[in-house]
Amino acid sequence: MYFYDRLKQNQHTLNETESFILDDLLQKKNSIKDMTIRQVAQNHFTAPNTITRLCKKLGFKGFTDFREALYQTEQTENDYIEITSLDEQIVKTKQLVNMDTVNDVLDAIHHANRILFFAVGLSRLPADELDARLQLVGKHSQTFLDPHVMKYNAELLTENDLAIAISLSGETDNILKATTIAQVAGAKTLSITGFSTNSLAKQTDFQLYGFSSDVRVNGIDATDRFSVHYLINLLFTEYLKRYHSKSN
Repeated sequence: MYFYDRLKQNQHTLNETESFILDDLLQKKNSIKDMTIRQVAQNHFTAPNTITRLCKKLGFKGFTDFREALYQTEQTENDYIEITSLDEQIVKTKQLVNMDTVNDVLDAIHHANRILFFAVGLSRLPADELDARLQLVGKHSQTFLDPHVMKYNAELLTENDLAIAISLSGETDNILKATTIAQVAGAKTLSITGFSTNSLAKQTDFQLYGFSSDVRVNGIDATDRFSVHYLINLLFTEYLKRYHSKSN
């Protein structure tokens, strides 16, 4: 099974400590080939058995199996990054898609009286795209420029509405606050984030993950939202197949 597919299938079994260790290992994937299980355990003030248990929960035989799989994945990325970076993003994002979740989201979209998008910065681009498309099929949806207006409208949601929060990091403060407000109001919530253990995904009813590589220019986020565009196109295409085509 593909490395990221194993993580997608099994990451939910990890406890908070194990999730923290996994995030750290993914951050250090360039140097993981030289790590030993004892080094990893010492770095996290834990025992080697904890690391072994973490790897087995993710579907690997042990740390060595996990380490080699992650290293090989990184080598593949390095070999093809200039030629097939977008192709790699599509492949990995497709492997992160849970179609049961997609089906649940489609049902939530169809039955929602109102759909609000919570997104700022570059993440507003895919939000605006899906917003415009949903309006074409008669859905009452909306995006926001001002975070204060976004949070105010979140308060007006009901149990018959849906909030879609988009943040690659899953840690954007305004998005987290608006999503919390929407939940308190009783609305269903969907998060679209990068593949990581993040605060936004933990608090929403539904989660979709896209694969991307962090890019910053002079400290400013310049990461492309290609995987997010893929996911919102998947949602809209599947929505048309299920609902709109039947009414025409």
